[in-house]
Amino acid sequence: MADTAPPTAVILTALSVEYDAVRAHLTDARTLVHPSGTRVEQGRLRGTPWYVALGEIGEGTLTAAALTERVNSWLAPRVLFFVGVAGGLKDDINIGDVVVATKVYGVHGGKQTPEGFRVRPEAWYASHRLEQAARHALRGTEYQAHFKPIAVGDVVLADARSEIARHIHEHFNDAAAIEMEGAGVAQAAHLTGTLDTLIIRGISDKADPDKGKRDAEGSQPQAARSAAAAAIAILHELVPADAAGIPAQAVAGRWPLLDRRTLLNAVGVLGLTVADTILTFPGRPADPAAASDPGAPGKASNTAATAAMASLGPPLTGHIDRVYAVAFRPGGRVLASGSADQTLRFWDLADPSRPKPIGSPVSGHTDTVYSAVFHPEGNLLADASADQKVRLLNVADPARPALLSHPVTGHTDAVFSVAFSPSGELLAGGSGDRTIRLWKIADPAHPELVGEPVFGHTDAVLSVAFSHDESVMGSGGSDHAVRLWNVADPLAPIGPALPGHTGRVYSVTFSPDGHLLASGSGDRTIRLWKVNDPAHPVLLGSATGHGDAVNTVAFSPDGRVLASGSSDNTIRLWRVSDSAGPAPIGRPLTGHRGPVYGVTFSPDGNLLASGSADQTIRLWKRSR
Repeated sequence: MADTAPPTAVILTALSVEYDAVRAHLTDARTLVHPSGTRVEQGRLRGTPWYVALGEIGEGTLTAAALTERVNSWLAPRVLFFVGVAGGLKDDINIGDVVVATKVYGVHGGKQTPEGFRVRPEAWYASHRLEQAARHALRGTEYQAHFKPIAVGDVVLADARSEIARHIHEHFNDAAAIEMEGAGVAQAAHLTGTLDTLIIRGISDKADPDKGKRDAEGSQPQAARSAAAAAIAILHELVPADAAGIPAQAVAGRWPLLDRRTLLNAVGVLGLTVADTILTFPGRPADPAAASDPGAPGKASNTAATAAMASLGPPLTGHIDRVYAVAFRPGGRVLASGSADQTLRFWDLADPSRPKPIGSPVSGHTDTVYSAVFHPEGNLLADASADQKVRLLNVADPARPALLSHPVTGHTDAVFSVAFSPSGELLAGGSGDRTIRLWKIADPAHPELVGEPVFGHTDAVLSVAFSHDESVMGSGGSDHAVRLWNVADPLAPIGPALPGHTGRVYSVTFSPDGHLLASGSGDRTIRLWKVNDPAHPVLLGSATGHGDAVNTVAFSPDGRVLASGSSDNTIRLWRVSDSAGPAPIGRPLTGHRGPVYGVTFSPDGNLLASGSADQTIRLWKRSR
């Protein structure tokens, strides 16, 4: 299962002229509505992996602070920009120039005393990661970009001789611009501890009595266009993984202060890999012997549970955008992959050490292919796309796949996940429209919708999976929920949502015997549930170790190993059983240069395939 909430950047604006300037850069936009009524448009930024959620929030620091916190908890963005116009405070900064705030001053803080007003400065620094990306992206632009502090106050400054102007000149004299929202945004981002934020302002006036004249001459649209262009250029420069946080901090956060300081010093000398391996499970050491000594006492020899995986040759290349889906055909000699390049590809693995592409890329979708699954009999494949369509393809000859019918309809938003039932009689889909849908596919050329859309999740359904006897379905969603469903007509929920995750649930999967359910989440954890009695699921444990979102989880065919792929660019293997939580096997598998969105085992368990934002597929072979 992919990271089905693609990397999101939030851009907030105060005014409609600012909103329109950013909106002009987005395509395929749709409106999202928060339960409290806040609205954003979410669209694609062509030529990048980014989805951009754009909001117009009005003026003022308090509003900006409140809504920054809201969109962060709601949309979980990788980065947030506040983009708009401002008054310039320096003679060498011209109308139409852009100021990228290296520091944000709150200008009203202080104490009034009999001796006069004593300033108590407040300041927030820009994200180093974003500032560096901006400095690189904005070289040679048609507008001049300045990297300077800005001043923020709940006041429109139109008099360079006013008391507030003198106050700023005396106490914040390095400020290059003045505006009304940045301090609220910066403070809210600071309190999250993880949200990389940048304030970008186009200069529309000189904060003097000519402000009204400048506005009438069209300076605001000009300045707004410059600021919007700067934000878009930075997103083109910024790889989403650059904004995903620092794994060392995530690992160190599990330790007391003294140990954390020691750890960070060690990371500086030894690198992240050693520290990450040592600290995977505080209080329970990692077990590299499981990977290197299959015959160790207390271990069953020659099983997938005690086997590590090693990279099998160079990556498979051909896709020209992120690879979200990977699926083995029954028999294991063919692999399918789906990508944000809107295509499906097939690969010949008759000799896994020499994989070869089969035929040409399969086009037809008009947006990202998020999910691809083979029918249990192997000659039918279903794929799902952000274009709201599900396709059924005859792949008896993968070199010449044939569309069996018009795309399967029913969902009204992006389809993030599809799954065949073990008998092959049903197909399930999960979508951004918050529903699950079922189709009967006795005749694949004429799939038949079963019942009405099934609601239960309060946000996008990102993953669906059937149990081995197809009596139960599992689902995960952007609402942080894992749910179980009785597969009947209609599909019915089994109890309340399984609690625990604090981020989007990107992937759910059942063990081959149906006794276990694993879930991977944006909260960087994996949770393992015993569900042989679905009405009374039991949490066996939660696994930590990944430094970013867990996008995908998959069981080995014998059910003893769980693989997980993450936005930290790694794959991890975990020993699982129906009596304890996941335990790490060896060290993380490294090689991908971008987030890992899909993992899957071959039918015999000897191979693992992974797909990544680096546009490649990698094969990993079990080693004993």
